[in-house]
Amino acid sequence: MAQKDGNRGAGAFSLIIALIVLVAAITAGIRIIPLYVHGSEVFDAMDEAANFGGLKPLDKLQYEIFMKAQDARAPLKLEDIHVERNGPYIVISAKYTQSVDLFGYRYVYTFNKKVEKLVF
Repeated sequence: MAQKDGNRGAGAFSLIIALIVLVAAITAGIRIIPLYVHGSEVFDAMDEAANFGGLKPLDKLQYEIFMKAQDARAPLKLEDIHVERNGPYIVISAKYTQSVDLFGYRYVYTFNKKVEKLVF
């Protein structure tokens, strides 16, 4: 004769909790990961512009970074991009913040990057 252990339905409850956690994690990932992807695209544009620092005027480099940021849907303003020559180096910096609401919590992504390369 089998004994009852009193844990009837415990497996179903664990499954429901696991599914809720999984859905929350997927939803957060879908909303947060694009912020990092957009930031990476802006950083790549800054790095590429620094490679051409000796060939193009500084204002053109700034505008190219701004246009690529707009294509990447990053909220970067033109005045938040700083391009300057510092001796034999070109220094490009940019900063912006972007926020996302997740289940009543506000996640803030801060992009604050600087690229410094030697200009030939």
